[in-house]
Amino acid sequence: MPDAPIRLALADDHVIVRKGFRDIIASFGEFEVVIEADHGDELLRQLQTTPVDICILDIGMPKKDGYQTTLELRKQYPDMKVLVLSMYNNEFAILRMLRAGANGYLPKNCHPNDLKAALHDVYLRGFYHSDFVTSRVFKTLQNERNKLPDFTARELQFLGLCCSDLNYKHIAEEMGCSTRTIENYRDSLFDKLNVRTRTALALYGLQMGLVSFYEDIRLS
Repeated sequence: MPDAPIRLALADDHVIVRKGFRDIIASFGEFEVVIEADHGDELLRQLQTTPVDICILDIGMPKKDGYQTTLELRKQYPDMKVLVLSMYNNEFAILRMLRAGANGYLPKNCHPNDLKAALHDVYLRGFYHSDFVTSRVFKTLQNERNKLPDFTARELQFLGLCCSDLNYKHIAEEMGCSTRTIENYRDSLFDKLNVRTRTALALYGLQMGLVSFYEDIRLS
């Protein structure tokens, strides 16, 4: 870790929540919250004059929410790290933030030690994810592309649709096959990648550049 404190921005529309997280972060000793904002627009304004290393964002903010803010941060500050702290603790919320460019995701009811670990990992390694994504995924992500498993074309199509908001029944309709066939594609990818969640599959596709996003594959 660097000698100087790692500079953080904290965006959440609940003042008492910000204060709580600011106090917890201050107790770590190696991080400093230099920006506090009620929403994404305010955060982006402050970033014009106050540089930071990591932005900590809520998702449900007024004026500019976490999704919109992350997309804008990726355009203006591509090297900046984004850690999401949110009460939205479902797969689609996580996938949408990952697609937008977030480096990590934590529920707001996490233990302070988890927050500290997430800040360390995002700063040093560029990513952090809790038990929604296994460490095996990230180990695989470090492999060269020529070491990828032997995917079939239909498995890659299914992998891309895993990044949408379609459930398995609708994915089957999109691919023109039965739900049982979809389950076979899923189980085959689980085995090839050594993972057990749809989130892990989608994250793998996103990180490895295997997934092309089309207009009809939306996260909303």
